[in-house]
Amino acid sequence: MYKRYWLVTRHQQALFRYNSGMSKWYLLMTRPKQEDRAKEHLENQAFTLFYPRLRSYKLKAGRQVKVLDPLFPRYLFIQLDELTDQWSTIRSTRGVIKLVKFSEYPAMVPTSIIDSLRSLADESGIVDQTARKPYIYAPGDKVEITQSSFKGLQAIIKEQDSDQRVILLISMLGKQQQISLPLNAVMPI
Repeated sequence: MYKRYWLVTRHQQALFRYNSGMSKWYLLMTRPKQEDRAKEHLENQAFTLFYPRLRSYKLKAGRQVKVLDPLFPRYLFIQLDELTDQWSTIRSTRGVIKLVKFSEYPAMVPTSIIDSLRSLADESGIVDQTARKPYIYAPGDKVEITQSSFKGLQAIIKEQDSDQRVILLISMLGKQQQISLPLNAVMPI
């Protein structure tokens, strides 16, 4: 059922076990912030890739903005057939550093992990957190005030009323008081 073949590279020989004609998933390391470039160049060479990304909210200049970041920065998943694919072209592809290896063998990623990640993502590989949560903060989240005269106090989010402000509940003098502050004036606990 399993056959052994020698794959000769420039620097070493590595013994691979494979089931004839079966493609498997491997982990590929890219240069910093060059996942998109590596993906584009590998797809131009007809490789099958999975590049999961996360759409979420971040604060930039005091405003809530949507951002799209890699789910696993500097890593892509590549599907390879040990018989038919040209492995040697991968390392010289723009944006790619190497195939991740354990010992001298490329690290295989179980198909079940890829399937689980794909079930969370849409058809383009994006996991969209913004669809479930329209703002960074949800009612009931605990935060610490980092600016204003209330600096250092803990508060509870009542609501986020826009992409720039948040309404907080703080305990003062035995009562809950409601205040409104800019988003960059609080941080999660």
